[in-house]
Amino acid sequence: AKAVADQYLGFADRLRGNVTDTTMFLYEAMQSGKRLLFEGANGTLLDVDHGTFPFVTSSSTSAIGVPAGAGVPAQTLKTCLGVTKAYTTRVGAGPFPSELNNDIGQYIRDRGHEYGTTTGRPRRCGWFDAVAARYSARLSGITQIAVMHLDTLTGLDPIGICTGYRTSAGALPGLVSDSTLMEQAEPVIEYMPGWKQELREARSIQQLPAETREYISRLETLIGVPISIASVGPERTQTLMRS
Repeated sequence: AKAVADQYLGFADRLRGNVTDTTMFLYEAMQSGKRLLFEGANGTLLDVDHGTFPFVTSSSTSAIGVPAGAGVPAQTLKTCLGVTKAYTTRVGAGPFPSELNNDIGQYIRDRGHEYGTTTGRPRRCGWFDAVAARYSARLSGITQIAVMHLDTLTGLDPIGICTGYRTSAGALPGLVSDSTLMEQAEPVIEYMPGWKQELREARSIQQLPAETREYISRLETLIGVPISIASVGPERTQTLMRS
């Protein structure tokens, strides 16, 4: 036990010079004109206050949590980039209206390597949920969107987009806080033409197949926020920026 304690005391000595009042550090950076970049973790629907309770985590995962978590004024955030996959995934239990429990879901899982990094646990996969994306964008004040994993959808035709939810009682107005009701929800799916061409050689959004560009445009319209970044692979050169 003493050896372990001594080891960690050694770590403390190495880190001591980097420990400071973070709120003051950030305040002084802002006062000197520096630009700050905050990065969140986990999806919006796991947010402890605004997610699909009780299937949530213990923190604020939307942009709302940044000022409280970092100790900066709310008006600090000038631009908010929302990051989403070109399809939807979920880890563990919880409502997932657009989930695909079939060969298509497995195809997305395999091409997208949708397995837990440490556990190898398969992630649940489904069509892009525009209702959840629109809710997330509204909640966080998203100003731009990055769509990742477009290359994962190559070979699927048609490609579905969830544009609404319905139950036996009728259409739902959107994402609702009643998780029991959400568990009963069926997706309203809109289908679009897919593409067969591999996307990883594209170096601009303009070089993507017309069907891919139409898919991006449709997501933009449904979410109501411009898509400024499209990713077609894991390399830096495969992250395409809109001018």
